[in-house]
Amino acid sequence: MFRRPDRRDDGPDERSLAARDAATQGFLALDREQQAAAAAVHAADQLGTGQRLAGAWAQVASVGDAATEAYLTAARDFPLDGTGPVRGAREADERALKEIERARESIRRFRSQHSRILDEAEFALRGLPQAVQEARVALTSARAAVTQAEVRSRRATDRLAEAEATAGLLDAPAAGLRERRQTAARVTELASAAASLAAEAPRTAQHVRTALSSIATRRSAAATKADGMEPAMSALRREFSEPCSKDLIDAEARTRKAIAESDDAIAAARRHADAGDWDDAADAVAAARAALGRAEERHDAVVDRLAELRAVRKDPAKFAADARFVLRDAQRLVVDRDLVARFGQVLDAQSVRLENATARLADGVHPDYWFFLTELRGVEQRARDVVADVRGTHAR
Repeated sequence: MFRRPDRRDDGPDERSLAARDAATQGFLALDREQQAAAAAVHAADQLGTGQRLAGAWAQVASVGDAATEAYLTAARDFPLDGTGPVRGAREADERALKEIERARESIRRFRSQHSRILDEAEFALRGLPQAVQEARVALTSARAAVTQAEVRSRRATDRLAEAEATAGLLDAPAAGLRERRQTAARVTELASAAASLAAEAPRTAQHVRTALSSIATRRSAAATKADGMEPAMSALRREFSEPCSKDLIDAEARTRKAIAESDDAIAAARRHADAGDWDDAADAVAAARAALGRAEERHDAVVDRLAELRAVRKDPAKFAADARFVLRDAQRLVVDRDLVARFGQVLDAQSVRLENATARLADGVHPDYWFFLTELRGVEQRARDVVADVRGTHAR
């Protein structure tokens, strides 16, 4: 008898091919979903929001890996291309598809349980390329604005240099998602600032030119005021007790020092302006104004003190009555709102404070009108604070 030669199974039937096609489609879908979820988990980890996802994802990923291995094993053992066995292929593919479906369901469940964290991470991941591109565009625009500006701006140049240095970190190999997002935002911020400063440079130059003219007039007025401080201090010392002006003894010297500081700042502003460094000139102008402000404040402290003390000396009862009116207004409000338990003692203390100040003024051989005035002002302010608290309590 002749023995039939060995041969492989007949070709795959339609059911086997359909099973393989279904398994292949499932495998491709699983691969996409697993990769997307893994990328989202990694992004969340880089953002610092996915610390608790790692363990849960590892379990889900292992199910996906096992399903992938089942499919690849079936495809390897049963190629369905005439080079391997056919018998058992459909069953292997169906088993693989079941594992794939189970893995996909695990991924869906995982994504549902951690949707907020994963969605935020994916949004950040998708937005990164655009953020980087916006940073590069802003940097290019800033370069053009700074180099083409009609008036030089040191601040604009400094911001541009900082933006350039920061932009070098955008492609740092070790940079994570969070770092790259922050870097892109910083580059955009610095570049925008550089462009704005470059655009403002002509206005800064004009501002400095105008300020240098007006500030000279202000400086002259401050010097004139300083010359009148000694007569005012003499009147304070002559007309009132020593405590009334003790804190103003060095006011004139401090005023003249502030004027000298303004002179230095004005000179520096002119030097910078002559050199075309308008940013430094603007800083110097600001320093000069601040110094003149201090000089004017110290002058006003002396002349205002003299005027206030003369007014109190002329009619101290009027000042006491004004303070008493404010205090009683607060007391009436507290009673009307039934808040005596909360604010009554506070206002009673202010009443005692007012009466003590009045009695001290009347009993003193050398009345301290300044103490009297500051005490009355303290009483009025505390009463106003209580009124504000009461109204705030009622509003709530």
